[in-house]
Amino acid sequence: MSDYACQRLEIARLRPTERVDAGHVERLAEEILRDGLQRRPVLVERASLALLDGHHRFRAMQRLGLASINAVLIDYDDPRLTLSSWSARDYTRDEVRAAAASGALLPAKSTRHVLDPPLADMPVPLTDLATA
Repeated sequence: MSDYACQRLEIARLRPTERVDAGHVERLAEEILRDGLQRRPVLVERASLALLDGHHRFRAMQRLGLASINAVLIDYDDPRLTLSSWSARDYTRDEVRAAAASGALLPAKSTRHVLDPPLADMPVPLTDLATA
């Protein structure tokens, strides 16, 4: 089990960095609602509140009208965090930060933020996330 600490963050404060697939968001929202849980936390850069991993979960939680989300905050220079890409195009940390700051989102599934050790499921009931 990893030693990452989760906390509840107000959804409106998070800064997405990537676009999403709307169909996937809808299916995920239905699954989350059916289960009544957010199973896996999103990964957020501590200083900027840039969303690093979990864009589809984030949008699904927004779609469900929830006020907060279970998240792991991490410093971008944390040695447990690696930035890679899902495609042939590599992105830099500065490009990810710029997307968060400007709102000019990167393509869906463009960056891949990997933790070592991996982030485990940390289920939280939706009733706990209904308010900020």
